[in-house]
Amino acid sequence: MQATINSKKLGRREAILNGNLWKVTLMVSLPILLYNLCNYMYGIFDMMVVQSANIGDAADIVVLDQIKNMISTLGGALATGGGILVSRRYGENRISDARRCANCLFSIALIVAGLTLLFIPVGVPFLKLLQTDQSTIDNAMGYYYVQIAILSITTINNTFIALEKSKGNTLKLFILNFGVIFIKVSLSSLFAFGPFENVTVTWLAVATLCAQSFLFIAGLVFLFLPGNVLRITFKELNFNKSDSLTILKLALPVFIGRFLFSFGKVYINSVATSVYGKKCVGALGISNTMAGLLTNMINSFEDGGSTIVSQNYGNANGRRIKKFFFVNLVYLISMATIGMLICFVLKENIAKFFAPRDAEYQKMIVNIFKWECLDIIFTGVQAVGLSIFYGFGKTKITMALSMSQLFAFRIPTLLICIYWIKMNYEACGVAMFMSNMLTGSLAFILAFIFIIKMPKMKKYMNLFESKETNLVTECQ
Repeated sequence: MQATINSKKLGRREAILNGNLWKVTLMVSLPILLYNLCNYMYGIFDMMVVQSANIGDAADIVVLDQIKNMISTLGGALATGGGILVSRRYGENRISDARRCANCLFSIALIVAGLTLLFIPVGVPFLKLLQTDQSTIDNAMGYYYVQIAILSITTINNTFIALEKSKGNTLKLFILNFGVIFIKVSLSSLFAFGPFENVTVTWLAVATLCAQSFLFIAGLVFLFLPGNVLRITFKELNFNKSDSLTILKLALPVFIGRFLFSFGKVYINSVATSVYGKKCVGALGISNTMAGLLTNMINSFEDGGSTIVSQNYGNANGRRIKKFFFVNLVYLISMATIGMLICFVLKENIAKFFAPRDAEYQKMIVNIFKWECLDIIFTGVQAVGLSIFYGFGKTKITMALSMSQLFAFRIPTLLICIYWIKMNYEACGVAMFMSNMLTGSLAFILAFIFIIKMPKMKKYMNLFESKETNLVTECQ
């Protein structure tokens, strides 16, 4: 009976290892895409609420969200590293090892979630250390404190999401996210437009906290369910030395790359504020939000792709990985090209939507956003490369790419445009375009070379040996 249950649970794994790649890519990636789009939409909703209800400054949200993203890189990197290892073992059909690793990942996540809360008592000096504008500190510290509490919860949520992705079970995430969106939008609307006085942006953060708490509770229920192939139990929580070191080895480069990249964004916001004023940061944030519609879709295929690559790597399906590289390339290039054209044509309309009563602000948004439109196709090719590197656990390469994107391409371009060319606020858009173009091209070229040379590389020759996939399920 247990073998039958496990066989059904691993049916998605069999599809990833043997099914039609065009269909499998959509099967794994589309639920992630819809999940990410839902999160994107309630991010836009917050921006709309701030503007229409006049309950705060959008620039404060942009600045503090960048700082929040910087802190969140540790939990996100941990989930990425652990997800890679679990997915690989799952693809190898080493189910007991995958479950032990999942429990190890959850144990580490509990510690990281607790450590995240330490950013609450040191909030003001921490923000001053990052040269945050004093008006933001004065007006939005409540928002910051609630966001840190959210980060503690989302560390566990990210672990749940990573484990579901490692099984290719992304539809469940999409369904759960409907509950998150409903709670978030309902509470934000109630707080902003209901019978309340002195509403601030902190109330919007509280709405997000309630929504993420729903996912937190649901995630724990699913993680501890007896029928879960990668079930978490208190008895099996562990800090297995081999698993812990491997997870940290995979996660550390991801953390360093993402942390420095996020820190660089905070630095750019600080420079933009000092040179062009706080309004420029708001326009830059709105531009990023507008482009986020497509980048979220692109990143969904990157996430789904890394799961497909990782499971097939674990199952030694080298030829299938090579084929997937080109399948994913077709999907992402098509999506990025169509999206780029649509965004470029509609850029003025979108700017009016975000800043309906300020023509000057609209112009600023459009002039920055037009550069972001041009780099979307390079974000697409970058995702093709990153899905390969994450799938193979090549996180040092992804770290190097993140660091290059910021320190070799973005910050130098921005400083040259500001202090040498003497460009106006469009320098922020130009810096985004140059860094994304160069990094995307570099990531794709490196991945293409890796895929072409892989059959001749001694380490990966076994991936191309003739064999039949073993789908015998391990019974526990």
